[in-house]
Amino acid sequence: MKISKNGLNLIKEFEGCRLEAYLDPAGVPTIGYGHTSGVQMGQKISMEQAEEYLRRDVERFENHVMRYNSTYRWNQNQFDALVSFAYNIGSIDQLTASGRRTIAEISAKIPEYCHAGGKKLSGLVRRRAAEKELFDTPVGAPADEEHELDQEAVRSLQEALNADGITDADGKALVIDGIKGPDTSAAIRKVLLLSGAFDTRTARFTVGSTGET
Repeated sequence: MKISKNGLNLIKEFEGCRLEAYLDPAGVPTIGYGHTSGVQMGQKISMEQAEEYLRRDVERFENHVMRYNSTYRWNQNQFDALVSFAYNIGSIDQLTASGRRTIAEISAKIPEYCHAGGKKLSGLVRRRAAEKELFDTPVGAPADEEHELDQEAVRSLQEALNADGITDADGKALVIDGIKGPDTSAAIRKVLLLSGAFDTRTARFTVGSTGET
């Protein structure tokens, strides 16, 4: 069993892509789409190398999740969600209690894995929520396409943001990868703040000229 494009986009969305090594919230040197094996601070890679690292890493976690397939007979959405989970956490052994938990119990446990370095992180809370939603979605339901994005449109947006000097939350230019991950979302929020569409007093967005929120 292989991860679908839907599942791969979920990983890309939450991992983001950095072409220069950085420390993740747990202090681990990381590069590309969350790749950590053998990474050294100061290391730089190309977009092609980031995609290759992702391909190799995903394959490893696909094999890991498949170890439990004889017990659970994963559907595609469950499999995709758990490969994303394992890609981030490193394993589903604890989540499944080594195959002793039921599907319902696994689903209920997914949101609990939202800490790094002893702290609860909002990014992990959102990721676990997205993984649980995908895990719980029956195959063939409309939500299967929820994480599918028009990559050409996102790529065009990223190019436009860079041209206007709109950076991510860390002040860096966006990677042109067609994935609306956390960095692109941060840049979009900056545009909304600059445009006056966000009212800092009420902490709400105003759309159009009607004042409706």
